[in-house]
Amino acid sequence: MRPLLATAAILIFALLATMPAAVVDVDQQLADLMRSRAPQWLLQAAFAITQLGNFATLAGIVVVVALGLAIRRHGFELILWLAITVGTGLLNRTLKLAFARVRPLHEHGLVIEPAYSFPSGHASGSLAVYGLLSLLLLPHLAPGARRPLLLGTGALVLLIGASRVILHVHFLSDVIAGYALAGALLLIGTAISERLRQRPVWSA
Repeated sequence: MRPLLATAAILIFALLATMPAAVVDVDQQLADLMRSRAPQWLLQAAFAITQLGNFATLAGIVVVVALGLAIRRHGFELILWLAITVGTGLLNRTLKLAFARVRPLHEHGLVIEPAYSFPSGHASGSLAVYGLLSLLLLPHLAPGARRPLLLGTGALVLLIGASRVILHVHFLSDVIAGYALAGALLLIGTAISERLRQRPVWSA
């Protein structure tokens, strides 16, 4: 199942990367709507949420979790953690430079983003970090607590992505592409890890 999902994620990314006219139209219309209609309270809420996907926040979580795994000598988990979280960040930066897509206009002054737009680093980074952290925690939780953790993580990641569109610092396709990128790496990375150690990283 995971290979199929990873393939689907890669195809979604490839489709968005080619920028068909329909995607461009939807992107621009939504960006224009957010710029002209988003009320101040919504912008402020989005600004608060988007901090959870900032580089400094995610990097801090990566370091703390890595230290915890190292202290407990969880070698496989540590390698998986660093490979996916750091790998996602590096790949995202490389792709930004490769596509060099300009961001939508954002004149509210709450966030200033000078870097390129595609794919969204907040979307890919939050899915990689919060998503993988949840998967690593699952085996240590009671069965009844696993679904709430996954639902809460999914909601958080989606809110972070939505905050980027609301703040009109990303097009919708940037965010979806970020999710597709991190999703593919998560699926491939955990599948390889399980094959090497012959034990599931997570079980629902």
